[in-house]
Amino acid sequence: MRKFKSLLCAALLFLLLVSMTVPAMAYEGSSSSLYTMHINDLQVGVIKFPARALQIYDSVEKAQKAGFDEEVFIDSRIHFKEAKPGSTELTDEKTLAKAIGNAIDIRVHAYSVNIDGTKILNVKTMEDGQKLIDDIKAPYIPDPNEEGGQLEAITFKQDIDFTEDIVSVKDIVSPEEALRIILHGREELKDYEVQEGDNLWVIAHENGLEESDLMLSNPDLTSDIIHPGQVIKIGRQERLLSVITTEKIHYSEEIPFESETRQDSSLLRGNTKVVQQGEKGRKDITALVTKEDGQEVSREITEEKVSKEPVKHIVANGTKAPPRPKPAPKPKTSTKPKSSGSSGGSSNTSTSRASGSGSDVVAYAKRFNGYRYVFGTSGPNTFDCSGFTKYVYGHFGVSLPHSSASQRSVGKAVSRSELKAGDILCFSGHVGLYIGGGQFIHASNRKDGVKISNLDSYGKRLITARRIFY
Repeated sequence: MRKFKSLLCAALLFLLLVSMTVPAMAYEGSSSSLYTMHINDLQVGVIKFPARALQIYDSVEKAQKAGFDEEVFIDSRIHFKEAKPGSTELTDEKTLAKAIGNAIDIRVHAYSVNIDGTKILNVKTMEDGQKLIDDIKAPYIPDPNEEGGQLEAITFKQDIDFTEDIVSVKDIVSPEEALRIILHGREELKDYEVQEGDNLWVIAHENGLEESDLMLSNPDLTSDIIHPGQVIKIGRQERLLSVITTEKIHYSEEIPFESETRQDSSLLRGNTKVVQQGEKGRKDITALVTKEDGQEVSREITEEKVSKEPVKHIVANGTKAPPRPKPAPKPKTSTKPKSSGSSGGSSNTSTSRASGSGSDVVAYAKRFNGYRYVFGTSGPNTFDCSGFTKYVYGHFGVSLPHSSASQRSVGKAVSRSELKAGDILCFSGHVGLYIGGGQFIHASNRKDGVKISNLDSYGKRLITARRIFY
């Protein structure tokens, strides 16, 4: 304060010295001379009477001071120079007063905002500075009434501080403008002349911008059409302060189950059996998440608690050697005539001990609805398509080949209009069992396993249907 009062006194002394150096004839109203008036090295007008100009200056300064409730400081260096006759025109008093008002530098107490030791801007009061800090942090503070992380800490990546200072009122910004500058930086625009082949996307991409940035920097652009030789503004913005938050969050994760394969001598070689179905577990996790401007940059797990243990998936692989095949029974003499043609004839499928009906076959087949599909298997826990039909009919004493192509020739061929429950449906590379009502059951694929499908909407074409019990 004492320093600036000394400056003020020095300014008044300087004015007194200047008044003594101006020729007496200028104050007495000589009509033969004109003078240029300067404030802080800025020419404000051409006058005939310096004394009158000083009176105008005093009135303007007094009026400007009256607009402030606080202490103000004015450091105006005023001097006059004699102008060459006829070299310039006289400035009227109204224009002179306006120019003096613009040239006077009114300084007041304020606070500079410094980031990493560099002065960025000035705000009027410390309350404005605190509001600036609160407004920057506000978007990153979670609502306590909403679900989400618990805020542990909120700081800035850069150092920010406030320093009391005496600055020009022209250099003080509002809290709203200060927030814009901190978040987006002071926009710097450069001119760019549009070249042949340019468009807004190309220009934005080459300068690391978005097209929307160019439109904002060039409000006169009413469309995205530009022409060679046209000059546009390219804007660059940079956030000056980054917000660092630390949040405590709680969430759950699945624990995958392990798989184990065991040898089982009670199962035939090539067969498998699910001993225990695997189940995923679950664990509850507490973590500290660090974010920069809302984007996660690191995560530290502080606590893990298993809420459900995983269940191991255990599969048994058969190792038992299959029994030696029994000698085929001698064919019995039959008086029935042999059928002609491969499409309508019966195969040599073994049915010597077969018994049952198509409805019995369907009822048994439905027991396996939902079982897993595993290629090359034929039960009792997993099936492929021909392995499924083979296993079902095997229950009734019918031995079918483990091949979808070979099953096209078993039993008796029937037309689609004659289908009955238990008939084998043969598609290209696939087989199933007709259950009636336009539906069939089959070992579909790895994803669906054994399932019931609609024959009309099934994607593969029916090649033939074969009837075992007739």
